[in-house]
Amino acid sequence: MQSHSRMTLKIFFFLLVIVSVSVSAEMPQPYKTLISKYNFKKDSYSFVVKNLTNPQKKAIIYNGSKNFNPASLIKIITSFIALEKLGPNYKWRSDFYYTGELKDHILQGDIIFVGRGDASFSIDNLESLIREIQKKGIKKIEGNLILNKSYFGKIPEVIDFDDDPMRAYNVLPNAVSIQSNTINFKFTPQDKRVKIDAQPDLKYLKIKNNLKVSEKNCVSWKQALDYQKANSIMDDTIIFQGYLSNKCLKKEIDLSVIDNSRYFYEAFKYLWVQNGGDFSGGYWVNDNERLEGELLSSHLSRPLGVLVRDMNKHSLNLMSRNLMLTVMAEDLKIKATEDDVNRFVLDWLGNHDIATNNIFIENGAGLSRKTSINAESLLEIMDKIYEHPYMPEILSSFSILNEDGTLEKKMPLSKAKKNGHFKTGSLKNVSAIAGYLVDKEKNKKILIFLMNDNAANKSYGFQNDLINLAFESI
Repeated sequence: MQSHSRMTLKIFFFLLVIVSVSVSAEMPQPYKTLISKYNFKKDSYSFVVKNLTNPQKKAIIYNGSKNFNPASLIKIITSFIALEKLGPNYKWRSDFYYTGELKDHILQGDIIFVGRGDASFSIDNLESLIREIQKKGIKKIEGNLILNKSYFGKIPEVIDFDDDPMRAYNVLPNAVSIQSNTINFKFTPQDKRVKIDAQPDLKYLKIKNNLKVSEKNCVSWKQALDYQKANSIMDDTIIFQGYLSNKCLKKEIDLSVIDNSRYFYEAFKYLWVQNGGDFSGGYWVNDNERLEGELLSSHLSRPLGVLVRDMNKHSLNLMSRNLMLTVMAEDLKIKATEDDVNRFVLDWLGNHDIATNNIFIENGAGLSRKTSINAESLLEIMDKIYEHPYMPEILSSFSILNEDGTLEKKMPLSKAKKNGHFKTGSLKNVSAIAGYLVDKEKNKKILIFLMNDNAANKSYGFQNDLINLAFESI
């Protein structure tokens, strides 16, 4: 009996070796050499190269079934679902309503802004609406500004992703948004001081400038910059400290400095008065139900097919998180929350015959430590994209290698430059890239790379070599 067990065990290990060798044998030698060239942990990354032009060629897959955090590659899924569900001509709508009576150019009531998740809504858009309203004869508002956020369900109130809550990538989703809830700060070294310009330059925000000029190089300028809010909750003051190199001609950063609702209110009050109106009321937020009132003015965003290019080429988190919630709100007729995102995406994948394989998607942006997917499932999704009528819209939203977006300066000396459309993803200990490549023989290919490890930020050489191999038609 023991002899029989030992024999069974030997057969098992023999078959295991055979399977391992056969899997390895399917990998072309140049890819094996690439794996050996870089001293990364063998289970810390995954990659896929698939020839779409010649489907008889087997896809080159390494660790394809292992799940990884893909970071912003999730925006590929968000884009696909949104374009399929809403269509490329979908536009976000934002409205101003009023309550009470209009008499002698005076609104004896409240003005209501109803937002529906347009993350592209800007200061300029708000000013255009204000001018349109004032042209209709309203010069003075005796009531308050009401911000109606009822289009989405309950949203997070506290940023818990990292310890830098003011960075633009951390802005939380919201049905009411203006200027992506960020202010752009430009820094210019001048002799012994640093000049700071803020756009929009709204008077309620105070800047305390403690920045100094240094002689260091400009490479790590963000690490030398420190910013924080004043301690008082009511004090809208941002304090800048640290250093900026005199070798930096000009640098800029977008920061979310104040509460979203307060930002909108202060911008509205400033622009209303600047355009000749009178308003001294306060504001309050309604996130439970849509208030009844008379329509004053409406704004439509640019089409989704255009905005998705901004979203993906520049990896805009707020837009992608709002977009996923918008799709759910429109498709399911619910007040969507990010607690509903994973189930919605899994149902959509299942309806498209895509294996879910323990996929978990926390939000539409990929800004998450919990989100997980494997390269084989992502490959299925990208196969579906390539066959879809909206494939051109999705591909054109990806950055072009060494041309624009997040890949503007990548691989300038490679023959593959300008021959690939890719979406990138990065978080601490996460580096990823996925997209479509035309190789030197004019074969169209899908390429995916995912890495989760403390060495992930050192994997760019590996990624470049992988892209070059795929381009060389190997």
